[in-house]
Amino acid sequence: MLSLNNLESLMAKKKEIESIIGQKRKQLMMPQAESTDELSLYDQHPADAASDLYEREKDAGLLEMLEFELEKVNDAIERYNTGQYGICENCGKEIEPQRLKRLVNTTLCAKCAAEIQDKFTRPAEEDITSTGSMADKGETFQIAGYEFYEE
Repeated sequence: MLSLNNLESLMAKKKEIESIIGQKRKQLMMPQAESTDELSLYDQHPADAASDLYEREKDAGLLEMLEFELEKVNDAIERYNTGQYGICENCGKEIEPQRLKRLVNTTLCAKCAAEIQDKFTRPAEEDITSTGSMADKGETFQIAGYEFYEE
């Protein structure tokens, strides 16, 4: 059922993520003034400083995502050690080998993952008829007691 390749894949994934986390942490520990190639921020346009700040915030978000991914890999290694790796947490059936090969830290089979997947539904506000279709029919609607097309 499960081979040593699964554990090797998990350990390789863990090592890869830890390496990337180390690089991101090193980048984020450097002060922003040192991370730019400028000698002074005095002559910099505020938009340039904002762009640099945006990139740092994006890197911080990526670091958080990578730390979460590392936690999932560590959980998968623990599941392997306890003999639960490759078994769906939801239905208890074996997770497809192709799925485990692609997503080494998954805890759900494809069927359960599809059922649990967050189904995006459009907001209720979008069910309201758009102004364009109302205007085509000659109808109007009111906003705060006034006709929308009143001048």
